Amino acid sequence: MSELDSLLELMLDKDVRTLKIVRDRLCVLGWPAISYCLAHVDRNIPPDRRERVRRFVWDTSSVYALKELSELLKPGPDSFYLPDGLYFLTRIMEPELSLRGFTSMYEAMADELVAELRDSMTAVEKVEMLNYLVFDSFGFSLVGGADDGHETVVLIPDIIQDRKAGVVGISMVYFLLARYAGLPVFPIFPKVPGYYVSYFDRGESLFSMDISRCGRISDPIPRRTWRNPELTGTDQTVLYLYAAAMRYFGEAEPSRLESYLLDRALETLAV
Repeated sequence: MSELDSLLELMLDKDVRTLKIVRDRLCVLGWPAISYCLAHVDRNIPPDRRERVRRFVWDTSSVYALKELSELLKPGPDSFYLPDGLYFLTRIMEPELSLRGFTSMYEAMADELVAELRDSMTAVEKVEMLNYLVFDSFGFSLVGGADDGHETVVLIPDIIQDRKAGVVGISMVYFLLARYAGLPVFPIFPKVPGYYVSYFDRGESLFSMDISRCGRISDPIPRRTWRNPELTGTDQTVLYLYAAAMRYFGEAEPSRLESYLLDRALETLAV
């Protein structure tokens, strides 16, 4: 019997110390071990106990996702690959989602954007191409209202599947595609509640984009209004917005563990 099969059997134990040892070991072995356990619950566990064991592996995956996010952020607020950070945050809420599965959802769109951009384009022309692809070619649409059902859709996989969301949800896909293509598009958090979407140049807001109007280009956001100039214009701000959206605005209310993990993420990402 393999070590992972043994760990699966140990998940049947109700002893708290034993379960902590199992969880710690899975976090050492990493995602391949967690993925194996998810795939083999039905084979190794009696039917009447599968739900409890599967929940344990889900929770372990979420815990490990936060650990992976923390490791990713260690070099600094703008020295990591943003899609990986968005994946780790997503996996807190979607614990069975693999990195390959997450990447496959957006990669074709992102590659199309990259193929359409040219070094000779101005910043405005690049954003106009981004807007065209997101809202016209890819078909993402802004919806809202208490009865609509999409205003609180904030998980990136759900948004990509339905192509509908509120402003925050559409913003997350917008940031994901823009940053994949190397466009300096980030949120700006002002000193009052809310955020702006802005194109940056040399650390300053060159102009802003109104997501509620299909990315319409508007005035820059003055530095004097920024909440935290040191972190503004970094990928960390995108992750903070996504974590806050999942914690407070998503249609699926986080479990107690998910809420705890998202709170810890927000503390780490604080902007």
